[in-house]
Amino acid sequence: MKALHTLILVACGLVLSTSAMAASSKRIQQQIDAADLVHVDFEISIAEIDIEVYDGDSIELDLHIEADRDWWIFGRNDIDDVELQVDRNGEQLKLRLDDDDIEQEWVVRLPAHLAVSMDIGVGEVQFSDFANNLNMKLGVGSMQLNVAEGVDFESIHLKVGVGDTSVRGFDNGSDNERSFVGADSWYHGDGEFVIEVEVGVGDARVRRH
Repeated sequence: MKALHTLILVACGLVLSTSAMAASSKRIQQQIDAADLVHVDFEISIAEIDIEVYDGDSIELDLHIEADRDWWIFGRNDIDDVELQVDRNGEQLKLRLDDDDIEQEWVVRLPAHLAVSMDIGVGEVQFSDFANNLNMKLGVGSMQLNVAEGVDFESIHLKVGVGDTSVRGFDNGSDNERSFVGADSWYHGDGEFVIEVEVGVGDARVRRH
């Protein structure tokens, strides 16, 4: 019995040692030349995303990723092999990190001339000073978009299956409708850009100050 107990302790020590050696978190920083791009597509599983729009020609990315806990090894899984996938096709760029077993925090500085599409499983997304086309699908979570000062849109449509929507701050006003569990918001203005956002469960809000 004493020998068995010793073997168990040794095995646990080896597992813990192996777990400690494997990376459970890391930071990815990248700068991408976007002067010749017109559109960027984000495909992300689970994340908190903060996007600041600015007048520049480079996409600046700062990602912190951390593995989910694995209770079997009393720690976190290894993420050494997790990498951001960057695919450029002409004027289109796709950024993809759709591993369900990692926690992601994205801080992005995005050139104002880029249109955006997003496909996110679960997350919280915030835009600052946005002024372009946006097409977004979010399974569960929230989207808050703050419009750049003085910018108008051709149309805005926010749809949430379970939750709430709102469009605020535009001179032409907006229509906000609630159903039993969901909501829709519409806006039609004099601008050139279009925003389409669909959320399964959560909320979506667009505001111009």
